[in-house]
Amino acid sequence: MLIRKLLFILLTSLSFCTAAQMVDAGNGHAIVLDKDGKVFTMGRNNYGQIGDSTYEDHNTPYHVERLPKIKIIARGYDHSLAIDEQGRVWAWGRNNYGQLGSAIPIDFNTPQLVVNHRDFISVEGGHWHTVALKEDGTVWTWGHNFYGELGDGTREHSQYPRSVVKKDKTTLQGIVKIVSVGYHTLALDKNGEVYSWGSNDFGELGHFHNVIQHYAEKVEGLQNIKSIAVGWHHSVAINENGELFMWGSDPSTQVRESTSDHFNSIVKIDSLPPMVKIACGSWHSLAIDETGQVWGWGNNRYGMLGTKDTISYTYPKKIPGFKGIEEIGGGCFQSLAIDKKGDFYTFGGNASGQQGQGDFAYIFVPTKLDLSLEPKGEVAQAEMGKENDAIASESNITGKQIIEVPKIIMYSVLFLSLLFNVVFFIKYRKAQRKDKLTNL
Repeated sequence: MLIRKLLFILLTSLSFCTAAQMVDAGNGHAIVLDKDGKVFTMGRNNYGQIGDSTYEDHNTPYHVERLPKIKIIARGYDHSLAIDEQGRVWAWGRNNYGQLGSAIPIDFNTPQLVVNHRDFISVEGGHWHTVALKEDGTVWTWGHNFYGELGDGTREHSQYPRSVVKKDKTTLQGIVKIVSVGYHTLALDKNGEVYSWGSNDFGELGHFHNVIQHYAEKVEGLQNIKSIAVGWHHSVAINENGELFMWGSDPSTQVRESTSDHFNSIVKIDSLPPMVKIACGSWHSLAIDETGQVWGWGNNRYGMLGTKDTISYTYPKKIPGFKGIEEIGGGCFQSLAIDKKGDFYTFGGNASGQQGQGDFAYIFVPTKLDLSLEPKGEVAQAEMGKENDAIASESNITGKQIIEVPKIIMYSVLFLSLLFNVVFFIKYRKAQRKDKLTNL
């Protein structure tokens, strides 16, 4: 057992020292790290999360040039994050609660350096907060803190990094991995034990107090854990034997902030091959088994499970024919992966072009991503097909399908509203004139 733990710590440490390709995704945008340490972004850019000095969406990969060589990337809900070779954090995108680590309360559409701190080896972005891990095993947080997301013992927002503490106010130490999405965070220590803090509406912290947790507390019942992942209201872990555990909400029933089902305890999922890696999007989860095949479960309304359909699954389902995978990542409605050859794949929702394929077609099976793809120009609205809800019951989905962008609906409602008001105003003026004639 001791040898296993030492080997796990060694492998974890080496992963931070070597260049590796990575994928991750947020709320309509995706971020990719290639083998040369270059960062590419694609998708939604309403807060500058693409990092191209504009606020225009990109449906093809954009190389973020204003960065040094990068070794780690991560996404927040509407912001992007990276760690350079010197262990410094760079951040860009939305900054309404200081999640970029900047005291200036404005959004940034180019990467900004988080000053006065370095030696970071991992970083994660939540809804409006950021979590980062230092070489010394301490965890630092900044941004929104109403739900205790910063784990600093308070519920005060902070534009500057603060260290995470335990209930007795001592600093949380010995951490080797962090994960954060939405309003809660998990941290894994060198002994294979898990700590959690933040929002706990559905028991996603593994404590089942159903209270806000503003400090780190150990999750009981989990031992010899080697990897962790979190979604918006759910959490996942695998142990040294590759056994899979999950708790919190059942994301297959998730609709915005509500869910019709959740797990009242930490549940072990049986009848699965040993898992080696896990990742979560907001509403779904992914896992790679020991043979390099990918399993997905949770909400599948936008095809992010890669199963050729829009059927949601409470328990893991293997993605047909998707083999040789080494890395996975998830966003709100999107999944990404990297195979052994270094090829990138993406699938799921695409309303903002976050799939990077040069269009806005939703993708229901893993599709190769070309980082050198040039923009194709504007896609005519006439090319957009039916909205995703209309195809939710279809069973003959074969890969890509054009889905109507939600903006179309918004503009239609706005037009009808204006038309209604014009008609109402004309009728009102006619009635006024009629009253005047009657009074004469």
